[in-house]
Amino acid sequence: MDVVVYESLYGNTAAVARAIAEGMGGDTRALSTGEATPELVDQARIVVAGAPVHGMSLPSERSRASAAVKPQGEGHLAADLDHPSMRSWLAAMERGPRLAAAFDTRIRGPLGHGGATAIARALEAAGLTLLDEPRGFTVHLHTTASTPAALLTEGQLDLARGWGQHLRACADAAA
Repeated sequence: MDVVVYESLYGNTAAVARAIAEGMGGDTRALSTGEATPELVDQARIVVAGAPVHGMSLPSERSRASAAVKPQGEGHLAADLDHPSMRSWLAAMERGPRLAAAFDTRIRGPLGHGGATAIARALEAAGLTLLDEPRGFTVHLHTTASTPAALLTEGQLDLARGWGQHLRACADAAA
């Protein structure tokens, strides 16, 4: 089993995680940080982790609290804070010799970078070997829609599926 673990507030990162898992195929599962227990992750050969970018890095407790009071779109979709932050999930992750990759969902421009790099560093610090460079998938800054994943820009899910296929090929070549 392989896992794609995500923190997602408005469904964008969750949708990308599911597309990556689909691209990886087999028994790959997309799991929120709340679902990705140490027991499940310890069984995984590949651990892909992703989160949205907040202030050029991973969401903090402060930025998550800010998101809680800023519903999305005209229908006021509330941020999903029912799962732990990626920061806390990474801090609790057990060390181990597994393969890994990191991604984020980001806006275009200079303020939309840093999340995937922070995840990659944490994965490497936990003894995992990166299969590829950290990857970013773009989202719009605002939307009038109030549906999960409404901020994703066109084509991002196809790119995520393709990256999942690439990660699987890299892992198979490393075996």
